[in-house]
Amino acid sequence: MAKAVTLLDVLRDGFLPGPPDEIKARRVFALRALMAPKVAVAWANHIVDLHESVGAPPPPARVLGKPLRSYLKSGWSPKRRLTALLDHSRRASALLSAETVRALLAGEVFELASLAARKSSVYRLELAASFVQSTQREGEWALNLTKQGDDFPLTKLTFSLSDEAGGALVIGGLQGPQTGRKRAVIDATRELHGLRPKDSALLGVRSLARAMGGLSVLAVGDASHVLRRMQDVDKLSAYDSYWRERGAADDPAFGFRFPALENDKGTDGRARMKAAIVEGAEAFVARAMTGRP
Repeated sequence: MAKAVTLLDVLRDGFLPGPPDEIKARRVFALRALMAPKVAVAWANHIVDLHESVGAPPPPARVLGKPLRSYLKSGWSPKRRLTALLDHSRRASALLSAETVRALLAGEVFELASLAARKSSVYRLELAASFVQSTQREGEWALNLTKQGDDFPLTKLTFSLSDEAGGALVIGGLQGPQTGRKRAVIDATRELHGLRPKDSALLGVRSLARAMGGLSVLAVGDASHVLRRMQDVDKLSAYDSYWRERGAADDPAFGFRFPALENDKGTDGRARMKAAIVEGAEAFVARAMTGRP
């Protein structure tokens, strides 16, 4: 077990040298730790011990600071955020092999599905820790869809394991590509036989939930999204309506709950894309529970 982290350690580390982004994140963590010292120290000790126990590199400051900023659902106190983080950590460690946990904590990226689309294009649906995609305030893991040969994701869906509803995956955010990439989304939808990039990510997380033992899938609504004050009206209005369009019903825990996933029995190109995602998620979970995916 690692040496216990104290508040003094947190404050001292905030002024150590290092890469500019890491220095900034450490200083923000140190200053915020003064407002919730018990939560900061409890989380730092837990996550440092976890990284050490599975042989992962030390956690970056963006991970250390999670319970001290808005996280997963707006309005939560630092203590409630800590509870959510510990719930995810405990469930992940019980569900996945130590090697899979280590790889995710280390920022490694795993392919869930490779989609052979039209025009000889290939799209990859990948899973990684959320800090890899810079969506760490929306959950612990992130799925992203990227076209082979491109250096930007078409969509990013971030989620966490939760004790809600007897066991669930909670979607904390769904983001599209950077501004100016609308053409790429349109092209991807056509090449994927009509399957929209964000639909592929949503299907991916629902498939993971089913493969993990039939977990519920919950999603934050507009009112509870942690970044809602930074978003424009159009993006805000799309959250609730999109979940409802995809079959989710209102739910008091986070905003929405999806029904159990049913397989698409079609045989056209779109159905084949969906089947590849479902099968890829199932294969990933089977490998991740026993060894290295």
